[in-house]
Amino acid sequence: MTSDPNSTRSIAKQFAEENRTDHFDGFDGYMTRKLFQISADDWRAMETKQRNKYREKAYHQLSSKLGKTKFISRPTLRRWFGLDGELVFPKRIQILDFSLLLGYTEEEMQDCLRKGIYEPGVQINDYQEVIYLYCAANGFSLGKCQDMIRLFEQAVNQGAALEQKSHTDLLWKMYQINKIKTPARFLSWMVENSVMFKGYSMMSLKVFREYREKIIHYVQKDMRQQLKECLEETDFAEWSAEHGYSEPDYDAGVVQYIKNKRRRKNPGLSEDELDMIQQLHLQAYSKMGKNAVMLRELYAAVLMTDDQRDKGRRISFTRKAESLGRELHFMTDDYVSKLLTVAQQKEKLFRISVQQAKSGDAKLLTMKKSQKQRCRLVQRSDILPMVQYVAARHYMEMQKTEEEYSSADARQLFVNMAAEVLKRCDMAPLDKHYRLDHILLSCFETGEVSYMSELLEIVMELI
Repeated sequence: MTSDPNSTRSIAKQFAEENRTDHFDGFDGYMTRKLFQISADDWRAMETKQRNKYREKAYHQLSSKLGKTKFISRPTLRRWFGLDGELVFPKRIQILDFSLLLGYTEEEMQDCLRKGIYEPGVQINDYQEVIYLYCAANGFSLGKCQDMIRLFEQAVNQGAALEQKSHTDLLWKMYQINKIKTPARFLSWMVENSVMFKGYSMMSLKVFREYREKIIHYVQKDMRQQLKECLEETDFAEWSAEHGYSEPDYDAGVVQYIKNKRRRKNPGLSEDELDMIQQLHLQAYSKMGKNAVMLRELYAAVLMTDDQRDKGRRISFTRKAESLGRELHFMTDDYVSKLLTVAQQKEKLFRISVQQAKSGDAKLLTMKKSQKQRCRLVQRSDILPMVQYVAARHYMEMQKTEEEYSSADARQLFVNMAAEVLKRCDMAPLDKHYRLDHILLSCFETGEVSYMSELLEIVMELI
């Protein structure tokens, strides 16, 4: 499905301009507002120069509080506030550590994860994060938290198989009961129920899979129509009748048709035409990997082609992509594979962590660090572009004619879908002041739907 290039270019130019300015919310603004109790409206009404003064003050205040702990280097802390021309977001584990160092409550820790770095709230299925939350609830230090994690790992049964079932609601109820208990009794409860702490949210993974299947459904529908139209320009119908098909078979029949043509000296079709028919067939009937099909559809306009993959162009592409902001990242096949195998990856990490805690073997620390890199959680920035694509396609299929299109109605459908998904995944609600949310909402601002990859393709030409 394509969209009006003029409308898309107009939106993209506007976003490119906004992206160069101090326009969107980020961790720097979130933290500065929190430290100085500035309302979101007052913060946005300030001139950039005034906001930068507050950021500098926020940096010095946090540097003073955290300096003695050696928690973070000063250059990194400056980057958290976008000072010196570079803005980075803290990592999830840094937010958890940071929350305890600053004496945050449970609610503040959750809010910092969801609205500070746009990640899911505390994973109640992850034994480490549960202990962080418990320590926040009881005002315990980071050192105490790390000791409790180590004690849990030393006490738990290394051979127990983690249950790959949804225990989220049950664990939250049990946590609320047990969080008022002493550390020893709290850990005893955790050890008794250790098989429930599988380390990830099955709900977020379920939502990801649901939307992946919906995208693939739309892709296959498009490809089947294109395949049919392509074959109408060939002798496929006649060939099918000659070979005993009562009606054309666009799956197995096409496979045989291509093989038959390629065996002939004069097939009547060029090799390029046969390749195109084969490619359409592969996409139309799930012969390609599902991840590849989904990623191609979501990011087709900004994916690098084979002839662009020399080192210089790749570096330029990477820098341009990074300049768009952390929220606008592109999933890869490897990334999605890690998301979908998180159960196995988390269980392996659990066993390495427990073995290291029990044995004290320093070599296992290296393995543990490496295994952590393979463990991925479904992010807000993964799922929202998928929701936007599905909402747009769903709305367009509901319209009988192009004249019926209403940008307001299409946008509202996306807003409703996003609200439901983000609630299920325990993520921050849609907000036009977030960079990612802004560009996804902008896709519905003109007379015809745009798609994120189309907008970003133009944006990357302009930066």
